[in-house]
Order: sequence, then structure tokens, then C-alpha cells
Amino acid sequence: MKNKLLFIYIGFLLFIFQCTVPPPFKEQRPPVPLKIPEVRIGIAEGLESIQFKSDGQIEIFDKRNLLAHKMAWGEQWEVKITGTQPSKIKYRLRYKEVYNREEAENIFEIKRDQGLPVVIEQIKKRMFYKKKFGWITSYLIALEPEFETEEQAYNYQWRIRDKITTVAIPFLKTPPAGNIFLVNKETGERYQSTGLMRIRGDVFTFNLAVGEGFHFSNKQIRKYHTQIDFIIDRFGKLTVVNVLPFETYLMGVVGSEMQEKFPIEALKAQAITARSYSLARIGKQHPLSPFDLCDEVHCHVYGGMDRESPWINEAVRETSGLILMNENKICDTFYAGVCGGHTENNEFVWDGEPRIYLKGRLDAEINNFSDTFLQNEENVRLWIESSPNVFCNTQQGPVPDYLAYTIKYFRWEVRYTQSEISTIIRKKTGENIGRLRKIIPVSRGVSGRLNEIKLEGTRKTITVEKELSIRKALSENYLYSSCFVVDRDGSDFIIKGAGWGHGVGMCQTGAAQMALQGFGYREILNHYYQNAEIVKLY
Repeated sequence: MKNKLLFIYIGFLLFIFQCTVPPPFKEQRPPVPLKIPEVRIGIAEGLESIQFKSDGQIEIFDKRNLLAHKMAWGEQWEVKITGTQPSKIKYRLRYKEVYNREEAENIFEIKRDQGLPVVIEQIKKRMFYKKKFGWITSYLIALEPEFETEEQAYNYQWRIRDKITTVAIPFLKTPPAGNIFLVNKETGERYQSTGLMRIRGDVFTFNLAVGEGFHFSNKQIRKYHTQIDFIIDRFGKLTVVNVLPFETYLMGVVGSEMQEKFPIEALKAQAITARSYSLARIGKQHPLSPFDLCDEVHCHVYGGMDRESPWINEAVRETSGLILMNENKICDTFYAGVCGGHTENNEFVWDGEPRIYLKGRLDAEINNFSDTFLQNEENVRLWIESSPNVFCNTQQGPVPDYLAYTIKYFRWEVRYTQSEISTIIRKKTGENIGRLRKIIPVSRGVSGRLNEIKLEGTRKTITVEKELSIRKALSENYLYSSCFVVDRDGSDFIIKGAGWGHGVGMCQTGAAQMALQGFGYREILNHYYQNAEIVKLY
């Protein structure tokens, strides 16, 4: 025990020393400033009907964007769909997507000369490209055959695997169809359109399900402004989309993703990361949906008008148009609630190449850990069972009320009976391993987060890979993080963990603590996203 205490004392003594703060970002400006774009946010999907209330004047438009009604005040409405028909979806095997016609034709010629049945598909999509945002033309080099299912596409890929490697992607062969009815619940007035109905006005109030599948799932009343589109989607169901200026959208995002009472410099850092992440994801996240981004964790949590506040709005306005870039590409600025003391490399959490600006590091001014330190089982146990002097450690002493909720996430513990955990594993993995005997760590990332485990049961042993799948397999919802160790108490399993979330990029709690210590938003961003630079987009 003395040796362990000495190890912890020596290992964390260095944390208290100060070092020179990295130099601030060099801000760049594009040659031609862009206008603030509009963004389309999906706020509800898969519906047969939905009700909402309008506050103030509204205008109702049909699919042709012709005005059908004006001047309604404080009224209750219901939207219904009838006679719908889903899109016909086909699959094609994509080899590569490029943004230059000549490059696409060169690839096409090479693959055709190799005897492969390739085609070039020209696609237009809204996205950020070369410091511009708008409708961009890309060229898809794909294999010519079309397939009814994804399985058929991959069976074909398997047969020609020695010639080319492709990815199966869906595309709409036919558009969806159907009627949309808008009914005034008070007067009985009815308005009809096909495919799409648009409403513009001051305030629209909906009661929506949010956070489905996570421990914070619930129903919320949310208010939205500017424009609401009701659209029949590819499944023949009703999708609700909020269309509004991008900077206004960010106000609803920052207030949803970070506590509004956080220090202003932390909120500014959040605004820039949210702006960067959103622009990087538009055109990639929901290619077949009638919106750019959804309002959930998958893209960004967007709570609408109720998540705005003067403090939040100031942070967004004072950083308007600022994004993070690396090598002329916008950064995928991931972030998480509480890193637990060490952030994570992106490649240990998701598939893809390592990104130099998403390299995991100790959440302290001095990064005195090697990349392999927390990949050692003994070290990670000492780490989890200690209280290191890192930015996001809110368990060390008094913190402002608005940070109190983070205390339970820095270090946490859950206990399961053998029966409970075995049932959860069977439910979440679809595998009946019998009674759980052991949770065996196989590999960890630089933050100590597990990215592969084995679950040994009385019937069989299975492997679970990737951070989120591990968190899902061992909880009714999700474990707070995959940085954990396991103890046994008789037949009970005790999981001791650190942090909340995937740990990649900015630690939001650490950012708040840095701001409280006097760091500005540039220093915060430089700490969490090394090798990135701030660019003024508009």
C-alpha cells in the first residue's frame, strides 16, 4: 500500500507546477467573407402526425412556396399525412468521391481499363469545402450495378475483392410521395400540400422526445423560431425540420451542450467547436434525409429558443464566423462532458485515420504521461482510484453550483449482481453467454478507455469492440465512459470508472475550470486541439 501511495504521489506531484501557456492561435481570414448560411435541423422523424402551437403571426406555404394563409395568432395546430408512399431505395458500391471532374475522369479511365464496370455520378450537396459553404458538386466513382439490398451489394464486393475495395451506399431511386394536411384545432381550417408544407413565423412550440437511448432521455417542450418545414421523408413518414440562420442555430446548440452559467471564455470555446463541427458534418451526416443535421447527440444537441440566453448569445456573437482548421480542412472538433483527466485519440474511439489535432493528452498544463502509460492495467487502476490534479477534477474541492453536476462523473462506480449484468449483456448484445464470469480487458486507448473487451460466460465468450459498444453492452442505457476497471465482491461485479463520454477533443468541464483560472478561449482551444488554427469564415 505504501508503494502505491508513493507512486500516486510522485506521479501527480508534477501536476502542480506551472509551465508556459502555448502561444495563441494565429487568426486567418479568407479573401472573400461569406454570408451567414441557413441551416436545416431535423427536430422529429418517423411520425404519422404532430401537434404544435403558434405564437404570433405565421405564414403557411405549400410545396411551390406559394402563400396559402397569413395572420394566425396563438393557435393550436395538427399536422397529418395520408396516402404516403416511401422512396424506392437502391444500393451502389462507391469506390471514391472527389470534387474535381478531371480527377474523377482519370480514376474512371484507370478502373475501366482494369475491366471494372464503373460509372461517374454527379452529386450536388450542401457542405463546407475549401473555405466556402453552399451547394457543392462532387463526383462519385462507383460500380455500375444497382442492388436491392446492402447485403447483395457486399456479396458482389466479396466476389471482386481482389480487384477493388468499395463501400455500399444507399440512394433514392424514386422520391417519396403523399399528402400533408395542416388543421387548425380551434377553427377547423385545413390546408393541404404534397410532399412539403412550410410555415414561417415568430415562435412554434412542440412537445418532443429527446435523448432517446441515453440516461437523460425524456420529453421536452421546445420552442423554435424562423421557419418550420413538414416533409414526407424517404420512409413515407413525417419529418419536422427547423430552418434558421446558422448563428441563431448555434445559440440553441451552445446552450444545450454547455451550462449557460459557465464562464464566458468556456462558452466562446464551445461556440467555436460547435460551429466547426457542424460545418464539417453538413453533407456527411444525413445524406438521404431532408435536413442537414439532427438535434440529437449524433450531430449536436439543439434545444431551440429555450436554450438561448444573453450570456450564451454573447459568446456566439463575439466569436461569429470563427472556426478551427488544420491543413486547409475544417476540424472535426469533437468534445465530451468530463474526460476524467486525460483526453483520447480519435482512432481509438472511431474508425478512421488519426488526426493530429485530436491527439489525447493529460488534462493539465504539463503533459507528463507517455502514450502508453494508461494502456497498462496496473497504471489505469491506480489512475481511476486516485484524484489527480487535472483541470476537470471537480471532486477536489468547492466548485461553483453550475459545475456541481459534474462531480459524479469524474470518478464513479456501479454495482451489478451476476444475474443483472448477465441479463443486460444478453439484451444489449443479442448474445446469450450464460452467467457472466469475467470482463477481460483486451486493449485501451491513451486515456485508459477500453476499446476491446472479452465477456466470458458459462456458455461462451464474446468480444465487444469500440468505446460506445462497450458502454452499451454493460448498462441499461450507457456506462458513463469506457475508462473503467472491474472488481468482484462475491458474485457481484463492481465497475469503477473515470469520466463521462468518449473523451475525444475538448473536455467541457476542463474548459470551464480553465476559464475560472483565467485562461481565454484561444488558450482553451489550443490546449484541447493542438495543431489547429482559428480561421474567420465570415
